[in-house]
Amino acid sequence: MQLPEDLQNGVIEALEQAGWNELLNAREVLTDRYRSHQKQQFMTNDQQRLSYLATRLPATYAAVYQTLNQIKKTVNGISIHSLLDLGAGPGTTLWAAAQIFPLQTATLFEKDLALALLGQKLAQRKELAVFQNCQWKIGDLELLEELPVHDMVTLSYSIGELSSASILPVLQKCWQATKEILVIIEPGTPTGFERIRLIRQTLIDMGGHIVAPCSHALKCPILRGDWCHFTARIERSSFHRRLKGGTLNYEDEKFSYIVVSKSSLLLPPARILRHPQHRSGHSLFTLCTPNGIQQETISKRTPLEYKIAKKLEWGEVFSLSAK
Repeated sequence: MQLPEDLQNGVIEALEQAGWNELLNAREVLTDRYRSHQKQQFMTNDQQRLSYLATRLPATYAAVYQTLNQIKKTVNGISIHSLLDLGAGPGTTLWAAAQIFPLQTATLFEKDLALALLGQKLAQRKELAVFQNCQWKIGDLELLEELPVHDMVTLSYSIGELSSASILPVLQKCWQATKEILVIIEPGTPTGFERIRLIRQTLIDMGGHIVAPCSHALKCPILRGDWCHFTARIERSSFHRRLKGGTLNYEDEKFSYIVVSKSSLLLPPARILRHPQHRSGHSLFTLCTPNGIQQETISKRTPLEYKIAKKLEWGEVFSLSAK
């Protein structure tokens, strides 16, 4: 996938105002902090914020877009017209959500004023009313007393920045602010997934109904040493490649997520947990099902199912039968 043209152009325009060496140094600092899961003072100057636009915004956009797109595919007739994004950064989730849902209003909370100002500047490039009229609020999630109710509440790469003691209170406030669905995305690492696993059970205990990626609300069948994650591919601009020192014209972002609804929904029978193995005459799938992790083979003996199976990808719903 690609960044929306308006967003891509806005990022490049912002980066062209910064010195190249300063951006490179800032990228190294941010990379070290991201990999070390450092919670405090993630970005401390404007060069680091601009570097974030080039190095993390595209990957975050890809993960959010793919997650929200799975919601649209999974839930028939879902009605999402308002967005509350917590830990909004430069507004990345708004850009992804507006590509998928007919948003009319949006409220974005971000504790870093300078980063929020960058986000506002990017949003002004888009003529859609939700971008022009979205409300930006400066605030720390751990200190907010009450949140306004919206159809969809999102936290992308935000929960991991909280202290352990504040996660439950923040989840409770987020759930109270959710009218339809709550979406939480974390890095696709063992640590990120364990966080998602705990959040999943917490939200079920609060009365939430699983939407995705799980095909059930039973105990998570993923064993210790493994982790449930997915991947999203985003095209890299030449600026992006130079700054990250990469040669490929794309980047794969690994992420874990959970989506929970206020109402009970019909869940798909299974979801694909790994890259399918498409071989001559058959395709092999690792699936999450209500009966645990299962392997499924679709062969040419079922021609219609086999034709569909060849096109299925990691992270998608699986509803085929080998019989």
